[in-house]
Amino acid sequence: MHDAGYNEAFDALERLVLEIDALASILCDASDTTDHDSVDSHNNFVVTTAEALVRVRKYINSDKHASFPELVARQFDVPCIGVEVFVYTSDKPTTADRVRLRITLPPGYPNLAPAEVAVLTAPKDFPKRLLDDLSLKLTNRTKELIGFEIMMEVINECRDALDDWKSARSLDSHELKDSCTVDKSLPSCLLSRRWIWVHHITNSNRFNQIVQEARQLHLGGYVKGGYPGVVVVEGSCQNCDEFVVWIKGNKSRPGGFGRNWGHHVRGEAVIEARQLPETFEVLEDDMGKLGGLCRQFGVEEEFREFILQHKASKEE
Repeated sequence: MHDAGYNEAFDALERLVLEIDALASILCDASDTTDHDSVDSHNNFVVTTAEALVRVRKYINSDKHASFPELVARQFDVPCIGVEVFVYTSDKPTTADRVRLRITLPPGYPNLAPAEVAVLTAPKDFPKRLLDDLSLKLTNRTKELIGFEIMMEVINECRDALDDWKSARSLDSHELKDSCTVDKSLPSCLLSRRWIWVHHITNSNRFNQIVQEARQLHLGGYVKGGYPGVVVVEGSCQNCDEFVVWIKGNKSRPGGFGRNWGHHVRGEAVIEARQLPETFEVLEDDMGKLGGLCRQFGVEEEFREFILQHKASKEE
């Protein structure tokens, strides 16, 4: 089977293009008609090697029906593809509060070669030490996930690092004093919903553990398997907190999967009444079905914001 190596390389190119297109649909402003393959785009996701990506697209489309000998002569000219992503530290993004990432996708990505990540810019008060640590952390994360599409995982890791930095900074400010003042006239949190993005859920044992933990805590919601995985739980705030501690991994709660498994709590909602089914359920790898259920139970806006990263405008 002398064509096995070529088939794998061709598969890697197809996966790369599909990943770029998926991220563009999530991160780019639908009102911006500029092609995301162009460096002139004003979106949050830009392909910096536009001409190279065009060549890859033509190569894939024209060679799908070509004979193997014809392909051999052209398979060695696979270019690196570069993209840049802007990750923001606030809900009202400006150029002053964003991190600019450069992700280089070498020949063989994602099947055989890891991506390379560099943090180009960050908010001016973001310490250089943390900037260097973040670059190293993101690069190491790509090496752990060879064989998988990693760009959304890198973006989420960056968001988590920014959230940690903002939380630590606020604790050092006068806001700490204000936060210690409890207004007893306000009701305490009774019910909550948590949205957790997972790089992948494919192992049946992990499915079973997630379901068992959620049901033991009397949480409703869903777990969607595949790439990516999604977990949404709904119930008492205390039990939701306990579930999050467990799934991220904690010495006091053995059995969780930890940060290295790629869990990211992407959103939280304090609610007055349950909206999701009270029995925690398992879905197959079908994001569309999860979206339909969220629409049915009135939580589509949260699903779009926290999982698809589409934040509704005020006009909507």
